[in-house]
Amino acid sequence: MEDKFKTFLEIAKKLNEHGIIPTLYGSLGVYRLIGELNAINDIDIVIPNKILIDQFDELSAAISEIGYKQDIHYQHEFTKGNGQIGFEPESDLQKIGIDTEELKVTAMGEVKFKELSQKDYLVVYNSYLKVYENKADSIKLKISKLEELER
Repeated sequence: MEDKFKTFLEIAKKLNEHGIIPTLYGSLGVYRLIGELNAINDIDIVIPNKILIDQFDELSAAISEIGYKQDIHYQHEFTKGNGQIGFEPESDLQKIGIDTEELKVTAMGEVKFKELSQKDYLVVYNSYLKVYENKADSIKLKISKLEELER
């Protein structure tokens, strides 16, 4: 986790240089609150929609300055060696009721970034669970109907 967090700080510093205060998100963000439970595969970063959509070329250029290359399969993901980072739009958080303007801003040296609270992460992971439960129900229905065909 420490190596991933150092990587996040490097990325956040570069984004800060371009006037962007990113939001730490995903497993790395939640593990800062609860401690590491399992492996962290990638670093998830939330940034304003305007940057991700309207100024993506500038974002991509900034990230490439620190050695990251755009993933050919996923537009908003970048890799460097074995490391992978993914950018998400702030609207994803806003859609599930998180006010991104009210997020805590953390400063570590000259690096600034936003962090979700424990309550915010509960909202995030409960919304994920609801999506996966709905998908599981749909899959179970299809399995049931396919099994009925065998009878």
